Amino acid sequence: MKILLSLLLMFTLGLSAQIDEFASEVNYLRDYKKALQVAKEQNKLVMLVVVGDYCPWCKKFERKTLNSKEIKTRVSSEFIPIIIDKENDKGKYPDEFYSKMIPTVFFINPNTNKSVFESMGYLKPSEFSSKLDSAKANFIKAK
Repeated sequence: MKILLSLLLMFTLGLSAQIDEFASEVNYLRDYKKALQVAKEQNKLVMLVVVGDYCPWCKKFERKTLNSKEIKTRVSSEFIPIIIDKENDKGKYPDEFYSKMIPTVFFINPNTNKSVFESMGYLKPSEFSSKLDSAKANFIKAK
């Protein structure tokens, strides 16, 4: 039983390490409260990316879309990005942003802590870029 628990713990830690590595690579936060605080200070939307390390579409979204030069540039200048694991980070972010379908991206107004726009599923960089435009437009309308 101890061996099984040890293996399960190592597997879980290995999964979260992959998200930590990606977050570091693209300069995304991993702490929801910190992201909210920074977004308030800078008057930017929080871009909450909900993924799972077991999800092949999430991996493709990370590698092909979020890691593309165009998207990386836009996100770093226009949003406060955070990436979380749907299961391993449960309880570290508000329940209303728990999504059954992943990848899901919530664009959150830091002043109200409410989503102003959502994007679900894998999108190519050009498609995701238009979602960024829509999220920003909704944020401006909400002010």
